Amino acid sequence: MGKVRAFEFIVGDENMFKIVKCIKAIEELNVGEFNSLNIGVEIQDFIRISLDDKCNESKVNAYKELLRNFRNIVSLHGPFLDLRPASPDPDIRRISCNKYLKAINIAKELKANYIVFHSQINPHINEPSLKRTLYLQTRDFWIDIITESGYEGVILIENVFEDTPRLLREYIETINMPNVRINLDIGHAMLKESPLEYWIVELKDYIEYIHVHSNNGIYDEHKAPNTNEIKELKDLLQKYNINPVLSLEYVFDDLKDEINRLNLC
Repeated sequence: MGKVRAFEFIVGDENMFKIVKCIKAIEELNVGEFNSLNIGVEIQDFIRISLDDKCNESKVNAYKELLRNFRNIVSLHGPFLDLRPASPDPDIRRISCNKYLKAINIAKELKANYIVFHSQINPHINEPSLKRTLYLQTRDFWIDIITESGYEGVILIENVFEDTPRLLREYIETINMPNVRINLDIGHAMLKESPLEYWIVELKDYIEYIHVHSNNGIYDEHKAPNTNEIKELKDLLQKYNINPVLSLEYVFDDLKDEINRLNLC
C-alpha cells in the first residue's frame, strides 16, 4: 500500500504520531470523516474468522469497496482464541496456521499495512531451553506463513499474558525478522506489576504500534484513558524518542472531539 499519512498527534515540539481508530463492524467506518481527519483504521471484524471462504467473501468484498477511496493506514486484527502456533500437537498447529494464513490473505486483499496477532506466550513456561525451543518453533511458523502468503506488510505481535516485557523481547529477538514488530497493548500492560515506562524501555527498539486504552487494574475494560494517562504516554514516547502508530482501542462518541481531547492533554 505504500506509506500513508494519518492524523498527526502532537507530542512536545517535534514528535508527531499517526493515529488509527479500531472498529468492530463495517458500519463504524465513515470513510469521509476518517479521510478528513487523516485517521487510519484498525479492522477488528475478522477476529472470529471462519475457515469457510464463503463466510468471509461478502464481508471482505464490502470492506474492499469501502476502502477503495481510503487514504490512510489500514490495519487488521487477526484471530487469537485458542490458537497456538508453537503447539506440540500437530493438529492444533495446523488449525492455527490455517486461521493465521486466512487472516493474512484477507489483509493482502484489503491492502493492509499492518496485521496484529497476539503473542500466545505462556508466562508459566519458564524453563530456558523449553522457552527457546518454543520461540524457535514460532520463528519457523512465521517464516512459513510469510513465505506462503507473500504478505509485504508488517506483522505486529501483541502482549497479552506476559508478566514482563522481557518475555516479548526474547520472542521478537528470537524471530529476528524485520517485518515482525511489536504492538504494545497499554491496557494489557496495566494489568501487570511493571510500570509502563519499563515496558517501553525494554521494547522500544521493536515497538511499531500501540493499542491505547485503560482499565481498573483488575480486568481488561478497554475504557478511555484519562488525561494523566495520555500525558504519561506522550511524555514517555518523547523521552525515548519512539514514533509508533497509536491505535485507539476504546469506545467514544465523537472522533474529532476525542482527537482534540488527546492533543490537549
